[in-house]
Amino acid sequence: MAPLTQDEQTALAKQVLQQLSTTPYACSSLDQLSGGTANFLYRGTLLKPLAPQHHDDQPAKTVVVKRSTDFVAINRDFPLDITRCVFEESTLRVLANAASFAPASGNVVVKAPCLYLFDQESHTQVLEDFPDTTDLTTILESSDVNTILPGSSALSVGRALGTWLRSFHDWASAPGQAALQEVGSNMGMRKLKCLITYDSFIEILERHPELLDGCRKPLEEVRDAMKTEFERDPVPDENRGLIHGDFWAGNVLLKNVPWREAAREDEGPNELFIIDWENTQFGHRAVDIGGMLADIYERNHFKGVQASIPMMQGFMSGYGSLGDDLAFTTAIHAGVHLICWYYRRDRNAPLPYPLERVLAALTLGRDFVLKGWARDRQWFKTSMLAPLFAGEASNVAA
Repeated sequence: MAPLTQDEQTALAKQVLQQLSTTPYACSSLDQLSGGTANFLYRGTLLKPLAPQHHDDQPAKTVVVKRSTDFVAINRDFPLDITRCVFEESTLRVLANAASFAPASGNVVVKAPCLYLFDQESHTQVLEDFPDTTDLTTILESSDVNTILPGSSALSVGRALGTWLRSFHDWASAPGQAALQEVGSNMGMRKLKCLITYDSFIEILERHPELLDGCRKPLEEVRDAMKTEFERDPVPDENRGLIHGDFWAGNVLLKNVPWREAAREDEGPNELFIIDWENTQFGHRAVDIGGMLADIYERNHFKGVQASIPMMQGFMSGYGSLGDDLAFTTAIHAGVHLICWYYRRDRNAPLPYPLERVLAALTLGRDFVLKGWARDRQWFKTSMLAPLFAGEASNVAA
């Protein structure tokens, strides 16, 4: 990998500061944020706080500044379609004019960030900051997970995410959302999503040839079918439409306070914030559903996070019943996502876990793909994905 040098990163930050200096979002400083790989992300401290957007809000003292380039921020040798930021801008503009998606309980509100400014010439966005929050991946992997998510909170968070995702998918596909149709042509991100999933999963399994014994042919059939899926014309149907495209726990933020199961009069609802919308694209809804399920499960498989299992069950319950095509395709995508963990890690570093544990994850992912392709409902009834097929939460352990 060839990241920018420190001098180049410093010069870029100064350039962004100068660019913002003539806008209402002029900042005294920019602090680079960790976690992003595709873009250069900063938290900017505003010279003048922004007026509250809602009566119960506080003036915003910080913003998130996102500078996109035609290469991955951590590797200038990896090209990336620069138009991704244009599609993100279009999506956030439409979301800003829509009512917040909230689960029926009324105890949870799910929000996307407000886009304050978009400079298309420099590919720079100024976004609402959500201070005092932590991404769900970090929470699940922290020693404080049972403090932030006490009792049955993991189940509730999962249910809230599933309910929101279902409402987003339905809302985005409604006839009244014509403004979102242009986002479906985000071909750069569609190609990238295919590259890092269906173009890669067999290559990963080939590193351990025993995992391909007797099953290469059906896996190749899956690869070919799903590669065609990513090339489909963006015509919505019951299983396809606008999707988030990068729906995983790292793109979900929670407040740094314990989750509350019951609302109190003197406190507002729990809040979830969904970020990073540049991958929004036309696609199969299984990509969002299966990607989140596999990502949450990874925390259990590799780090022993017990909260992952009820969170998965809540997520499946919240999203609601699936038709057979969507259920089996979701299982397939969950399997591919789990296998592709192998490439989401630092490929130049040694395996971070014992080989036996890694092979178990690859085997489980492979089996999800094979059984999903074979539409083996009976096999899934005893798996952790049973709720996809039973329509209700399962007590099956990992």
